[in-house]
Amino acid sequence: MNRNMRLAVSVLFIVIIILAVAITRFYSKSEKSAYSEKSQLVIEDVIDTRDDSHIFKDNKGLFGILDNSGRIIVYPEWQELTYAGSSGCIASKRFDNKRLYGCIDYEGNITVPFVYSEIVLTEIRGVQLLIAKSADIGSYAIYYDDFRPCFSETWKSCSADSNKLTLRTDAGTYIFSTENSELLFTKATIIGTVGDHIPYSFEITNEHLLETLTPKLIEVISADLSGYLDYAYSKGRTVPDDKLNPRYKKFSAVFPDEKDIEVKITGLSDFQVNDISSKDTAITIKVRLNVGSDVKYYENGSPRTIHDDYKATIEFSGSFENDFGISYAKFQRSKPKYPKSVSNELQENSEQAE
Repeated sequence: MNRNMRLAVSVLFIVIIILAVAITRFYSKSEKSAYSEKSQLVIEDVIDTRDDSHIFKDNKGLFGILDNSGRIIVYPEWQELTYAGSSGCIASKRFDNKRLYGCIDYEGNITVPFVYSEIVLTEIRGVQLLIAKSADIGSYAIYYDDFRPCFSETWKSCSADSNKLTLRTDAGTYIFSTENSELLFTKATIIGTVGDHIPYSFEITNEHLLETLTPKLIEVISADLSGYLDYAYSKGRTVPDDKLNPRYKKFSAVFPDEKDIEVKITGLSDFQVNDISSKDTAITIKVRLNVGSDVKYYENGSPRTIHDDYKATIEFSGSFENDFGISYAKFQRSKPKYPKSVSNELQENSEQAE
């Protein structure tokens, strides 16, 4: 998924949340009106109390909220109500014969849409978070206890303990701690493939760098890095030039002047990710890595293969919003490291390249 698609998905997620809130508010108001007109309210028990509000249960087994004077401030239309932070409650209700979870404030307004199969209140180093699992696709959304979304995206899986929050996508694992009542990005572990499905992984733990990056930008780095390396090792060799991704054509391929060789990636290692600069919403990131390579060449008409690591430098720049991507990419060497058995001419060219 490219960065424009990721942005579109994020915007769509926000639009869906807004629509879901509007729909659940409509059903909530309709059922509240029907309740007040057709039912005789009987309060059977007060279940929980916090500050100046009280969760109660009525004679139909539904839950609402009273204030200290006994006035109903949230009508009993909810199948479950539990306090969540100081701003309201986690609630459940049936929609189209399906029990869904969301959140309401102390006036009965929908603050988190009723699109979740469960919402769990968890505490990480004194900060309370709501972990909400989608009823449709099983993805996770994270909210602060005042019902603000922590992220614009959802997550494939989520786990939490008293010290950290761990979020996962198909492309990586992201660990957050808490500081000053907000989430603090502390570690990213990225996985991907390149070439003939060669796997790679790298970690980012630099505190300053993680203050600049987001999981979304890190995944852009990984996807573009993989795309560029596929291009660099395919150009003019195994894939016709007109079939290559045009995004990478302005960057240097591996050994661009060597025509009679075949090169194949065997592995990636020694990733170094550094923050070069950041200003307002614009950032520049430099990635250095070793690319393990098999190089097939011909000596006196006979095929030979050498294996070596070749250093690549790839820079990324742009804004946080929609134009972040590769701005520079090149390999340190322009020719392979031929062995001494190769002709003097090839060897001299190799030494000059160094």
